[in-house]
Amino acid sequence: MSYSKTINLSPVFISLLMVFAAAGNLMAQAHHNTSVSTALGGGGSAYVTGYHANFVNPANLMISDRNTRINVGVIGGVHSSAGGRLVNIGLYNKHFTQGHTIDTQRALQISDDWFGTNPRSGSRAGFGVDVIPLGASYRRDDMAFSVAARVRTLGHVGMSKGMFELALTGLNTEVFQDPKKVNFSTEMLGLWELSFGFAMEVWRNNTSDAPGSMRVFAGAAPKILFGYDYAKMGLESQLQVTGRGVESTVVHDFEYYIITTGNFTDNLTAFYQERRVSGNKDAVLDDFLDDDTFSDLASRKGAGFGLDLGATFEWYMQDVSIPVIGTGPQILRASLAITDIGGINFRKNPGEFRAHDTFFWEGLTVDFEYIDEEFDGDVSSYLDYVLEDSIGSDIYGNFSPRDVRNHRVGLTPMFHFGGSLTMGRLGVMLDVGKGINNRGVSSRRFYTALGTEYRVLRAWPLRFGIRAGGHSGVNLATGTGLDFKNFEFSLGVMTTPSSSRGGMNLSAAWSGLVFRF
Repeated sequence: MSYSKTINLSPVFISLLMVFAAAGNLMAQAHHNTSVSTALGGGGSAYVTGYHANFVNPANLMISDRNTRINVGVIGGVHSSAGGRLVNIGLYNKHFTQGHTIDTQRALQISDDWFGTNPRSGSRAGFGVDVIPLGASYRRDDMAFSVAARVRTLGHVGMSKGMFELALTGLNTEVFQDPKKVNFSTEMLGLWELSFGFAMEVWRNNTSDAPGSMRVFAGAAPKILFGYDYAKMGLESQLQVTGRGVESTVVHDFEYYIITTGNFTDNLTAFYQERRVSGNKDAVLDDFLDDDTFSDLASRKGAGFGLDLGATFEWYMQDVSIPVIGTGPQILRASLAITDIGGINFRKNPGEFRAHDTFFWEGLTVDFEYIDEEFDGDVSSYLDYVLEDSIGSDIYGNFSPRDVRNHRVGLTPMFHFGGSLTMGRLGVMLDVGKGINNRGVSSRRFYTALGTEYRVLRAWPLRFGIRAGGHSGVNLATGTGLDFKNFEFSLGVMTTPSSSRGGMNLSAAWSGLVFRF
């Protein structure tokens, strides 16, 4: 007997995505930002000083900050960010807050606005926090040293246009009449670093520090890396839906992988052993993804090494005395830095699980006698069993483990070119950068950051910046605080005024308690 109710198989795919997204809860920025650089648009390679320079441009350890030599930070920097092209508040407000009914045509229009008209396009987003619990630097006339600890997370979530349309419309024959790519990915890397910075003067044009003097600094900051968690998952598939109602035909050709460490590996292995090896057909994947799955996030699972490098040119042009701008040296700096070289080997309980199959559906045949015996006549419970237990576990949960000894995970290397000009109370800063990969919110797209700072009474900085490119649209930034010779307390924020083009970004940073001597 045929059951004539239209069946929506979206819960099957959503259940699978829940497995993929389970390790994507911690994600973060790739480029290190301070409260100052955030307020100036997110650059910093020519002006970030002190122990923060370890992660931005180690050569800047040689730059004098308020003519002090020692810089110490307690909870010495907190930065959080969220965004990406997938996060688009402008389009969300346009399409989902106006009371529109999301029919098929409107859903396709939303998809075109969000992803473009290319059916193979995709988008991604990330968010997270990094913290420097303790940092210190010491500068001499000819060289400088520093040490800093940093706790950070890196990650992203991405999906194809077809996956977005599936989430909006379900198994819609108008949308999936022709085969479409339905892809999804997520990755999370959690680590903490212990960085040791060194910088020195490598050239100068004269022995004095008078106007006209030029110097070149070079620096390096090797770091020890400790990974506390890693997971990566991806689904690559093609979906086609034809026919209507009980005549519907669904063909989903899919391949996915799950890369794990720690308890996550144990839980997926336990499910595989119970269902595939022991033959327990009643075993359900959700039962093995319990509260213990990510309870070992704080434990060390891997180690590695990294390196940050940089060089800075400094030209003490002249002394200025200009109304409003004030008196002081006019200094031009130009910099080049390469950051986040290196990676981590995760050796504690690494796992890899893969599946490749085709789900073929030609309507639903219902045995009401079986429903009466096993489900007390409850058709809904039977459908839940078919969709979540039978299909979900037998087909989409039919993965197999691979033998792996470790996971080698790279960081997020980036190139940075920067410049800054300071004269009296006024400063102007420019940065251009480019990521080598798309991990976290590191982007292969160039970004440009332009900022300006004006100091009221020298101790109250007003900062403004603009940033374009990278992982989101055009961003505006601002910040302020108190900046005395021996103490700094500052804040910075950055956001996207219009996310309709390029996606959304929201960042905030706090200096912590910074002392200078």
